Amino acid sequence: MLTAEPIELPLLRRPLPAWATLPAHQELRLGEKAALQAGPWFAGLSPGLRDAILSRGQVRRVAAGVRIGSRGDLSACWFGVARGAVRLGTALSDGRSFTLDFVGPGQWFGDIAAIDDRPSDLDAVAHMPSTLVVLAKPTLRELMDQHAELRDALLQLNCQRLRRMFRRFEELHTMPLAQRLARQVQRLARQFGHDGPEGTRIELDVSQAELAASVGGSRQRVNRAWRAMLQQGLVERSGSRLLVVDEAGLAQVAAHGLEDCPE
Repeated sequence: MLTAEPIELPLLRRPLPAWATLPAHQELRLGEKAALQAGPWFAGLSPGLRDAILSRGQVRRVAAGVRIGSRGDLSACWFGVARGAVRLGTALSDGRSFTLDFVGPGQWFGDIAAIDDRPSDLDAVAHMPSTLVVLAKPTLRELMDQHAELRDALLQLNCQRLRRMFRRFEELHTMPLAQRLARQVQRLARQFGHDGPEGTRIELDVSQAELAASVGGSRQRVNRAWRAMLQQGLVERSGSRLLVVDEAGLAQVAAHGLEDCPE
């Protein structure tokens, strides 16, 4: 059973984050627990370790826009996402925001700064109403001491992240914008997509500005690339939700780009 004991946070450079003042819940809802357990990394842990992690965590339900952590904060906690999405990024000097990643159900974050005792490098904000499983840094350390499996698993998790960041870095420096955009839509579809009769609907509100920030392009250029994919019948947009209509066609753009969409 998830505990309801208050999480003791170390001194931060900013006031106590908003999520920490919300009431803790003892139980994950059935669908939330299933989503968390279905995450590939978490599902790969032994049943005993999964139970140990969940038994030491608190459940916090946060509204969209709630700041989970800020760049420069001393790390306080390790987070698992059971519902919703958390946006990881930072503010740029020109006032724009850079979105590094969206963390969805079944994924975990915060362990890097919790382990190396250095300030966080990223802002973390609830992108939509979200349910988090939260473990304080001392609790994570205790679990690592008690379970060698967790130390090895966290090392593997961070190797996966590093490889993913290498691929993103390569995309930003070697691929045209339309190709980068197609790959980002593919990633969002894998994380947040639900198949339906019309295609794969991405259950995540993403604006054109946020798409632009996540692929390192201006909003105008991203709009141009999006219109080109829209005209080819690969994708659609309903409000702020994205729909992948032609997965095979989108994969072609992700692999080779769009010839009629110059940079």
